[in-house]
Amino acid sequence: MKLYKKFYLINFFIFFFTSLAFGDMKIAYVDIDLILSESKPGKILLFQLKEIEENKIKQFKKDEINLKDEEKKLISSKNIITSEEYNKNVSNFKKKVDNYRKIKNSDIENLKKIRNSEILRLLNLINPIIQKIMDDNSLEILLEKKNIFIAKSNTDITNIVIDEINKNIKNFEIEK
Repeated sequence: MKLYKKFYLINFFIFFFTSLAFGDMKIAYVDIDLILSESKPGKILLFQLKEIEENKIKQFKKDEINLKDEEKKLISSKNIITSEEYNKNVSNFKKKVDNYRKIKNSDIENLKKIRNSEILRLLNLINPIIQKIMDDNSLEILLEKKNIFIAKSNTDITNIVIDEINKNIKNFEIEK
């Protein structure tokens, strides 16, 4: 009987003190996608990335038009030139097309790397601001909105974070 009393007493204290310890834990969440799209430096970054990508796409289209023109000229010269010379020209054209595809794939991968590294660089700039907000509001845990099933809207601090970012980071340039 004495053992049961000790057991219940220990369980009572463990339950009582752990519920008090975790009862004051403040948790909030932010929407990183909204921060990137609505904050001034995020808008600047996304605009710069879009501009770079659009310029690359224009260049790809120009190159493709040139290759199509070259292909038409090659086909039209089929009956004019010798078969050996034609085969040589076709072989050279195939090499150009393969080279273009490699360059295009390389450029696309490079654009992805630039996008990821610049977003990460911006997030690293934002991180101290978010940490300060957490300290000021005595937050223990900050979650990403994507990973939350349901929560009260008063625990969303996204707009506070956006306001602080806009106050502290005026400009953001892509590193070349």
